[in-house]
Amino acid sequence: MAQKKLQPESMYNEADIDSDGVVSDSELAIMKEVHAVERADRKQFHQRMMAWYSLVGMISYPATIIACELFGLSNASKLLTDIAPTYFIAAAGVAGAFMGFNALADKRSSK
Repeated sequence: MAQKKLQPESMYNEADIDSDGVVSDSELAIMKEVHAVERADRKQFHQRMMAWYSLVGMISYPATIIACELFGLSNASKLLTDIAPTYFIAAAGVAGAFMGFNALADKRSSK
């Protein structure tokens, strides 16, 4: 039986770890694991950024209300003040959930 060959620009060429021109099942399994780790890393990065944006928003929210008052936008300031409790609960929930799930994952991985 003739051996199959990959095209020169095939995406599976990166899986040929030993550069023998043959992509074995074990090399494909390794490539699959590497891609899974990369996806998990990207997911964690985006979750971390979402938590940071929530924290920055919570810190800058009062400054925005003060700035509205300084620029004479008292109606905008009142509206921002009215929705502040809801915003702070939501932003704290995002940041707290991220930290809580990370602590849980760290506890599970240390076992």
